[in-house]
Amino acid sequence: MISRSEVDKLLTVRTEGLSVVSLYLWVPLDPAELRGLPARADELLALAGSDSTSGVVRVPAAERRTVLGLVESRARDWLGHTVALFACAEEGLAEAFPLPCRLQERAVLAARPHVRPLLLAIQRFPAYRVAVIDRRHAWLFAVAGERIDAVALPPAEGLRSHGYSGWDGLEAYHVNQRIIELARHHYHDVAVILDRAERAVGPEPLVIGGHQDTIAQFRAVLPTTLRARVAGSFVADLHTLTPAKVRDHAGRVIEHWVSQRDQDLVAQVTQQPPNGLTVSGLADCLTAASQHAIQLLLVPAGGLVPGYACRQCGALSRVPGGCPHGAAASLAVPDLIEEMAVGTLGDGGQAETVPDPPAGIAARLRFPPTQPR
Repeated sequence: MISRSEVDKLLTVRTEGLSVVSLYLWVPLDPAELRGLPARADELLALAGSDSTSGVVRVPAAERRTVLGLVESRARDWLGHTVALFACAEEGLAEAFPLPCRLQERAVLAARPHVRPLLLAIQRFPAYRVAVIDRRHAWLFAVAGERIDAVALPPAEGLRSHGYSGWDGLEAYHVNQRIIELARHHYHDVAVILDRAERAVGPEPLVIGGHQDTIAQFRAVLPTTLRARVAGSFVADLHTLTPAKVRDHAGRVIEHWVSQRDQDLVAQVTQQPPNGLTVSGLADCLTAASQHAIQLLLVPAGGLVPGYACRQCGALSRVPGGCPHGAAASLAVPDLIEEMAVGTLGDGGQAETVPDPPAGIAARLRFPPTQPR
């Protein structure tokens, strides 16, 4: 599964001309249907430059051979997936990434890789961690796409089972308190492991599974940073739980979390007071992006909007010469939305894909942009 670090690595590739090919191709689940896949890929490549503002531009022969060679040799590894393929002979680029969801097929010829669909896949299907826990055991899982890796932790030292009832009276009370105390140490140890994983790998959503009481107790001991990562929880019988069931339970939690996150992101734009720090619609977002004013950009999942970027100042526009440097400095780009998204990320902001952004595209700003004269 593609990671954000791999996207960042792709974004370091940039050429002077239109020589980077990006192809998003659906690979059928049935191996019998693979025979026609190279022809489908070639058909998409033929359309790659047809929407260019500078006229029809053909995919260079070297990049075409590279992409088709990857499709012919590796398609069986990608059955039932959309695969993202990137090629550029000038930069020695030949990469393929199977994605965890089906995306719209497209081919783009540009000066750098077209990564908007990759960002969508990461946002819709994020990698995440799962902690399944009781008072004696904990199982930690890392989930990325269809892959789930599990690590079983040793039982908490000296901890008795749930069935232990102790003695009557005061002594029983002290024994039960000791069980609770040991459980808290156990929860703390698991929290430390999760915290170390976050420091090593980076922040990811966390799902907690187990019994209702242990979920609440474990969540209470998490440090503030980890508690903020909790996407939700599920209650399950630990005796019958398998990694596949863990992924099913946790996957539903993550799906709800992603949906809620989309709503929260839209609210950050639509519910802001009218203070000039929110804009919507392509024209106003282009102005804000050209001035590096965007903190949060909400973009749609599909569609390409061809336009121009200034080679000198980076200003974006629908027509050449949209900045003081004039038309001579304008470079045709296949997708202005892609340019805004990548620029926002480069400025340290967020670029998020949501199902229905206000006015088709919208942004929350760091500062009000000056309007072009």
